[in-house]
Amino acid sequence: MGRLWGKKEDYELLGTPQETMGFSKEYSSLLQNFIVRKYDFTNLNQIEDIKNQLLKRKILIINAKEILETVDLSELKKGIEELKSFLRENGGSMGRLGENYLIVTPNAHVKIAN
Repeated sequence: MGRLWGKKEDYELLGTPQETMGFSKEYSSLLQNFIVRKYDFTNLNQIEDIKNQLLKRKILIINAKEILETVDLSELKKGIEELKSFLRENGGSMGRLGENYLIVTPNAHVKIAN
């Protein structure tokens, strides 16, 4: 049987959850320090807060439905460009999840595959 379905005694030999999942110890500190958070994006003044959240090693799933309905599209594009510039400087990435959501990562250790 595989490691995850073995006897109960076998589980104690596997070590940390990261080792059980196949991650090496050199990356374990990276895996423990990120938080995934839902974020409601309702106005452009929140761009600075989004940047601060990213600096605190948070991965944000941004709900942009309300801002898409209320803000002028050209102003929204300027705000998104400001955020993209911040991400380029810090090695982060951004991707779309459907029509109303974005996912934003804080640095080069967590990337979005497009």
